[in-house]
Amino acid sequence: MKCKFCGREMRKVVTPFKRPVKGECLKVKDVEVYRCPGCGATYFPRETIEWCGKKTGERLVEVAKERGYIKDFRKEVVEQLKKDLEEAIRRGDIKKRKDVPFKIFT
Repeated sequence: MKCKFCGREMRKVVTPFKRPVKGECLKVKDVEVYRCPGCGATYFPRETIEWCGKKTGERLVEVAKERGYIKDFRKEVVEQLKKDLEEAIRRGDIKKRKDVPFKIFT
């Protein structure tokens, strides 16, 4: 691959990718990019950009959960299903847990 700016042959190198997002510096290790030895221009292939975007998005979701902006609803759903099951047993709709039909609460 040739450099668009100086015309020299670019080399494939592995480098960390750092990006400031929402007040934090997110770092993705071992990203393959093309770098020109003459002018220092860097080219990110499409696959690398997509992969870095995915990793950055995953980290953003983790940070949002840590700060309490996003709740993990899976735990709440499981707790609600358990409460619904116990209530159905109390009402007499279901005699035992093993009598519960598959996907009764969906």
